[in-house]
Amino acid sequence: MGDNQKRLSVSSSSSHLSCSPSLTTAQAEGGSPMIAEESWMIAEERAHEILSIIQPFYVSDRNRNEIIDYVRALIKSHDGIEVFSFGSVPLKTYLPDGDIDMTVITKQDMEDKFFEKMYNTLKSEEGKPEFDVTDVKFIPAQVKVIKCNIRNIAVDISFNQMAGLCALCFLEQVDQLFGRDHLFKRSIILIKAWCYYESRILGANMGLFSTYALSILVLYIINLFHSSLSGPLSVLYKFLDYYGSFDWSNYCISLSGPVPISRLPELMAASPENRQELLLDQKFVRDCVKLYPAPTKSVETNGLEFPIKQLNIVDPLKYSNNLGKSVTIGNVKRVKHAFTLGARKLRDVLSLPCETIGWRLEKYFGNALERNGKGQRQDVKDPVTAFGTGRSELSDLSGDFEGYYGRLVSYQNNEFYRRAMNASTSMQPNGFQNMGKRRGTGTYIPDMSQQLYHARFRGSGAGNSAAHHIGASSSCNLSGEVSTSSASIKGEECVNSEPCQSSPPENIGDSISSRTLEMENGKEEESKTSQKLKSS
Repeated sequence: MGDNQKRLSVSSSSSHLSCSPSLTTAQAEGGSPMIAEESWMIAEERAHEILSIIQPFYVSDRNRNEIIDYVRALIKSHDGIEVFSFGSVPLKTYLPDGDIDMTVITKQDMEDKFFEKMYNTLKSEEGKPEFDVTDVKFIPAQVKVIKCNIRNIAVDISFNQMAGLCALCFLEQVDQLFGRDHLFKRSIILIKAWCYYESRILGANMGLFSTYALSILVLYIINLFHSSLSGPLSVLYKFLDYYGSFDWSNYCISLSGPVPISRLPELMAASPENRQELLLDQKFVRDCVKLYPAPTKSVETNGLEFPIKQLNIVDPLKYSNNLGKSVTIGNVKRVKHAFTLGARKLRDVLSLPCETIGWRLEKYFGNALERNGKGQRQDVKDPVTAFGTGRSELSDLSGDFEGYYGRLVSYQNNEFYRRAMNASTSMQPNGFQNMGKRRGTGTYIPDMSQQLYHARFRGSGAGNSAAHHIGASSSCNLSGEVSTSSASIKGEECVNSEPCQSSPPENIGDSISSRTLEMENGKEEESKTSQKLKSS
């Protein structure tokens, strides 16, 4: 294993525990039993140790990246083909049993023809020892997918899937904005582990939640309760408690708050019940929709309004997409029961004497530790550190947002993407017209300024949240220039000709970090933060 065999001691970061009093107060106000601050400190520290076993390692990152490079090398032998990974692997929120998602960008009218070539290429690799390709299958669904196993890891290869790249950029950006030692990503990993190993409610192909839907549910909890969350375990507790008692029959979840189903298709969210300011407000979401526009395929244009299901979750990047649609009617009761039961059991654990909280929390995550805590991982061939040794593998959850966004720009310059965007620009669902400006015959053209990315992300403005300052809206055209209109995708004239800035600013989280300090530390800290920023 080389340098990846180094070990680091497991220690609970002070940032994990800094907000425990706030969480206790919030729970008391919400009617839940008061949980002692010391209990939260012990529980968060043990949750940190559990996370150190199931989170991505350097060695697991390396193994998965080798598989991605291997598939990319097989595919890119064909001219005009680009291959991108998306989902939990580049986001670094995958579980040891998680799959690898890749999408192939083809030239116009090449998709169907290339499917067969790709399938045959992978079939020819079966039996070769280095990467051990097995079980190659072609799934002729609405979104065609080639599935296979490589080194005992499931790999899904789709074609021209813009939405996955957009979601990756969006979630990586949000994690950088939230900060706090990747609280967002660590919370996703812990909650995914509970949903997958303990309650078995994760898996869109099984009529349950997709990983993206789960990520948005986690994002909403942090967005709403940010000032009262001490670490990933407190996010899990609030996640289970909130969604276990949520009125799914009358409301849907949106990033800005619960939306009455009776008001749809208007996305008019109710006021946050905890009376706190959202970290990511509606303006931030609108900016992200402009920055990460996904084309609508012809198979999706039959129903552009938000489809009502048993569980309704609005995709923040595409308002007509219900992320709860994968949960079947037969599984709805199971999901609700899992949330309610999970919240009750975790509350019982946290209410125990301090000396018993640790091992009872281990029991709460018993299946995850049984699967991954004995020195072996599904996605790593060599032995890894076992749970309970006080040590862990090297890990880094930092993502490459600039690289992800560069791939997205490359995709937007692709002929397939431009053709799809041309076909879908006039297809905005009813009720969402206020999310951007319409001109001419109905083509959706976002209201964009002429600022470059770094100016857009770091500019000042008024609003309820520092997130108002964030969200570049420019895009790059074929000649590598910044355009202030989606017309540049068609190769039309740019309003401003500057060298293309295909990456966001280095200090993308400055404004929201400052605002978080204001919220949590009061006016005194607000003044200190302002002085510090001015002096820098």
